[in-house]
Amino acid sequence: MNLNMTLSAGSSTPIENVANAREKLERSPPLWVQVYLQTDVSKSVQWIKRAEAAGCTALVLTVDTPILGNRLSERRSLLAEKELSTKPIASAATVNRILMDARTKQEAKDIADSAGGALINSALTWETTIPFLRSVSSMKILVKGIMSPEDARLAVDYGVDGIVVSNHGGRQLDCVPATLELLPQIAEVVAGKIPVILDGGVRRGSDVFKAIALGADFVLVGRPVLWGLAYDGENGVSAVLNILERELSQTMALAGVCSISEIGRSYLGVTREDGFGIKRL
Repeated sequence: MNLNMTLSAGSSTPIENVANAREKLERSPPLWVQVYLQTDVSKSVQWIKRAEAAGCTALVLTVDTPILGNRLSERRSLLAEKELSTKPIASAATVNRILMDARTKQEAKDIADSAGGALINSALTWETTIPFLRSVSSMKILVKGIMSPEDARLAVDYGVDGIVVSNHGGRQLDCVPATLELLPQIAEVVAGKIPVILDGGVRRGSDVFKAIALGADFVLVGRPVLWGLAYDGENGVSAVLNILERELSQTMALAGVCSISEIGRSYLGVTREDGFGIKRL
């Protein structure tokens, strides 16, 4: 289907293996890589260099996790932290999850001190982070976790190559707005200067249509693909993606749209309400 893929920094599969599998395809889709900058940035640089050497063309920097949210579902999960901790790339995420169980400030400090710089960096700034990434990699830079027009404007000003409007699946902050609500304001500020990507809650092809109509250039899909993988491996992934593609085509046909470029807000019958959210007319 020639869709691009973004590999998580916490992947249990080495990026080199993914890149090798990609090269065997008749059409090699673009491969992007997601990264958290760690307090010891040299650890992150190693991962970035590996990704670039493997053929990745874009770096997706996640910025909405300066600390870990109160992820109750993860607390209840059967995730084996000890197994994950043996994988260096997963160490930052693992340590941050362990921190959720700290009962006192001193206990949290002890966990952080033992991490050896593996914690996710909570002191990123526009002024230093983007130039730093430019200095260590020639990959395109996308910033994931943009949830305000102000940050979108800063992303443009500091020369990033694209933004992802994302609320981390609502797992970081349970009262955060839906990405679709904020998308129109963010797209208006960006004004086509860089690509605007949306993720969060894309479950049907009609969701893709709505996102494009409200200003997204394209969307990212996560959980549906994993559901397909769990159901039937590679065939399950293919089935999910084909369903989304078919539903998008159906929605376009029923809306009277012949091409992606024709999709606009008028097809939804929605407008912004007092500068926040969307409503039916």
